[in-house]
Amino acid sequence: MKVCKEWFLEAKWGKIALISWGDPNGEPILLVHGRQDSSSTFIPLLEMLPDRYHYVAVDLPGNGLSDPIPKSVVLQRLFPVAVIQMVVDHLNWNKFTLIAHSMGGEIGLFYNAIFPDRCKRCIYLDTIPALQRLMLTDFSDFYMTHYIYYYDNYHSINNDQRIFSKEDALNAVMKARGMTRDQAEIILSRNLKKVGPDQYKLSWDKREKILAPMVSSPEHYYELFSSNPVPSLFICAQDFDSGYVKGKEETSKLISNLSTLKNIKIINVEGAHDVHFTNPERVIEHIKNFLDEDSNKTKSKL
Repeated sequence: MKVCKEWFLEAKWGKIALISWGDPNGEPILLVHGRQDSSSTFIPLLEMLPDRYHYVAVDLPGNGLSDPIPKSVVLQRLFPVAVIQMVVDHLNWNKFTLIAHSMGGEIGLFYNAIFPDRCKRCIYLDTIPALQRLMLTDFSDFYMTHYIYYYDNYHSINNDQRIFSKEDALNAVMKARGMTRDQAEIILSRNLKKVGPDQYKLSWDKREKILAPMVSSPEHYYELFSSNPVPSLFICAQDFDSGYVKGKEETSKLISNLSTLKNIKIINVEGAHDVHFTNPERVIEHIKNFLDEDSNKTKSKL
């Protein structure tokens, strides 16, 4: 699908990068990526999605072409909700569909709880691993791994001087995310900053590795996420194992409880965490059917 427009939204701290595809007069769909990623994660999916919609993707602060949040205290996982609201207000969208990957889906769940009636429907692409980070079972460990670690390593985290050759950057992404060279090229297309002859820096903010979650119970998260149950599709990758096991049982129970709501649908697909990117053919029909199903329900009411 051909890119329609690229532009920047001026925020208090710097620029937020936006990019759009499809029909500018079509039904609006907002695309939100996960931790240490960018809008480029949706490119293969967009090649298969119908072009009658108006797709807008945002590079969250410290990712892609967007400016990072100024160096200061520990960043919070909840902060991007404010960014989404800035973007939605900038676009003058009263109601929109959300498609989000990983932590972008977590952000979407909180957004929908805080701003009810703004999301028409939501599609969450392998959000479960991100939600595991919310399930705190050891508060002391949480404090040490987020706050103490951050301030003990403040200068190295906030002054990333690493420089990569293009080849090294490609190899790093291929290894870390199980991607082909061509796929790594797409991922890095918005995340490499050239600083010299074959010298690059990654635009990903290192602080995103230790974003501090809310401190709450699984029961409270259920209350929040079920308070405004718009039609939602959870697409879960069956083959992903991040090695992070904390909160896995609690998150599985949360998703199981949410699946009992009449508007919530859970689909399991073969693939790893980036399956929407590496193998979009495995998720595309589920997404298209969900979009068409909800659109048909809306038309029938009219």
